[in-house]
Amino acid sequence: MQDEVFVLDIGTRSVMALLARYEGEELVISNLICQEHKTRSMLDGQIHYVEQVGQVINDLVQEMSALCGQPLKEVAVAAAGRSLKTVKGVARVRHSYTTTFTKDEAIALELQAVQEAQLALPKGQSNTPISQQYYCVGYSIREQRLDGSNIGFLVGQKGQEAEVEVVATFLPRIVVDSLQSAVEYAGLELSSITLEPIAVANIVLNPTMRRLNLVLVDIGAGTSDIAVCGGNSILAYGMVPMAGDEITEALSDHYLLDFSVAEDVKRRLKTEEKIKAVDVLGFEQELGCREVQKALTPAVDTLAAAIAQEIHALNGKSPQALLLVGGGSLTPGLTYSLSNMLGIPTNRIAVQSAGKLANVSGLASEYSGPDYITVLGIGYTALTSQTLGFITVTINEKPVRLLNLMQNNMAEALVAGGYNIRDFYGRPGMALTCEINGQLHVIKGKPGRPGLLRLNGQQAEFGTLIRPGDDLVFIEGMAGENANVTFRDLLSSTLGSCTVNGETCELTPTIQVGDEYLTLDDPVRDGYIASVKVSRTILDILVQMGLCRENEVIWVNNKELPLLDFICINKNGIKADPREEIAAGDQITVEISGDLVVDNYIPKETRLAVEVTVNGEKVGLNNVEIQVNGKSAGRYTKIVPGDRVEYRFGTDKYQPILIDIFKEINFSPVPPPGKTYPVILVNGEEKEYTYNLQNGDQIELSWI
Repeated sequence: MQDEVFVLDIGTRSVMALLARYEGEELVISNLICQEHKTRSMLDGQIHYVEQVGQVINDLVQEMSALCGQPLKEVAVAAAGRSLKTVKGVARVRHSYTTTFTKDEAIALELQAVQEAQLALPKGQSNTPISQQYYCVGYSIREQRLDGSNIGFLVGQKGQEAEVEVVATFLPRIVVDSLQSAVEYAGLELSSITLEPIAVANIVLNPTMRRLNLVLVDIGAGTSDIAVCGGNSILAYGMVPMAGDEITEALSDHYLLDFSVAEDVKRRLKTEEKIKAVDVLGFEQELGCREVQKALTPAVDTLAAAIAQEIHALNGKSPQALLLVGGGSLTPGLTYSLSNMLGIPTNRIAVQSAGKLANVSGLASEYSGPDYITVLGIGYTALTSQTLGFITVTINEKPVRLLNLMQNNMAEALVAGGYNIRDFYGRPGMALTCEINGQLHVIKGKPGRPGLLRLNGQQAEFGTLIRPGDDLVFIEGMAGENANVTFRDLLSSTLGSCTVNGETCELTPTIQVGDEYLTLDDPVRDGYIASVKVSRTILDILVQMGLCRENEVIWVNNKELPLLDFICINKNGIKADPREEIAAGDQITVEISGDLVVDNYIPKETRLAVEVTVNGEKVGLNNVEIQVNGKSAGRYTKIVPGDRVEYRFGTDKYQPILIDIFKEINFSPVPPPGKTYPVILVNGEEKEYTYNLQNGDQIELSWI
């Protein structure tokens, strides 16, 4: 136990400072002073203006230092139960042989139970803003067991297995951090912190009282903190975010009074019959106390109903009796209203005064009211009970303070410093998903690289224990690369090749995403829905290799003729249609004539008029007239895709002449090198171009 403790009760309406020590089972008061906030810098137990609250604390620190004649460096505080969470925690230890349990072992077991309670908080805090994550601000021992039997106190007992069950209380960090910021503003350090209802219960509810089902309600200005006991222990803690300020605001609204004026009127209701007050319009009103109390009845009932509802939620029923402390407990009519709401007699509801506490001495008479019990409870708890203090470590060269649970580790320090432990592992790269022919594909990103953890220059782990003053280094991991894949990667198992005239050709699938056609080397984007046609035809391959074009035609006498019909194709040695499917390993041979000429498209069965032989090859001279795109042409006139060829037969009395053979043969009018004149022999004799040809004539063409 400490020799003397400096205490601050930082309340919504005022701040109280206490210097006390513990002697002979009593809390001995050295000095007690208080100061009200100059503005409403706190609401519902939460500090809203740190500097304003810090200035009030600084004033009290200076005054208290002058009174005690020494500087004050550390302070014990308590937090109101705003956004309170209460969780049970159990810890046990087993020895292989009978041993005597020491005080240090008992405390370590208690704090281990607190950690178990913390683990039982709702998961997902890593996604919650740091300010809304939870600090443990106090705990009460619910049960202690030794070798399976309940026992009052472990210290000094002999046994093999000890178990401790606690009720731990947690508050959002913003509540605790704002308290810490306010006391640091005044140059102080937090030596310990507890919860206000825990502190009040410690000094008001002695161990013998806890056998009864009692409820203690600390009604301050901003919050009403609740502690429930029974079965020789504290069963639960709770809070209602309503208290004396709600009554003051109702008074202000009803009579148009400034808040500070309304607060003054409220405090005088119990001692005066008539109260004069000036409203916000400047008019002086004379208020009768009975009239004011009647006007406040709805607000009092609302507060009583909220307290009763929380009591029922914590206790499951109405308690045997109710103890009220705090300045708000003096609200006229509150005891009567609580009696109605809870269904218990008014003589089972008592307002506890600081001056009636048997275990307190040295308290001046002006501080004997119920509104001074909380500050006494904080001092009593700091001197007699295990409280939660703070330790300071350095993380990446910045100081970080965290609650001292005796077994603090690296992970707890990093969380207290606002670091996200998940960042250590380096997030994996973003995955991508796509759908190919109705099948979902998930491509994972590359895994991240872990970061670095060091404790005092040595490599450490998250579970490594830390001590005050330790130097921690936390380096985030490297994020992995995002998923990056092409269609070639995804479709590799379906790809292959064939050969066309001995040349290797890849069997490229057709890939379509929406209205867009993509290639194998295009990247796959997240969310793609692709249609992939893997089977290919011979025509697809020929088009891919540039050997022909799909849908190329010419027109002959207005009839469409595909050019493919005049290409000779073999697949694996067998004649094939260009629209046959092809598989990996197939061997294709293609024979494509050089120039396209009219003769390719004139039917062979056309009627012959005269047949002659030209340089050893038979040539038919037909009575046919040919036009290409409307112009006169012969059988060997060149054509291109899209040309229109027209032919028709003449009369039966057709007499071909020598010059007509040049329309039927492929004869170039350009002489070969070194030659000048053409020589034309018919049946061995030179003839004129107008010579009438006869069936069977032998014609020889040459150059000289």
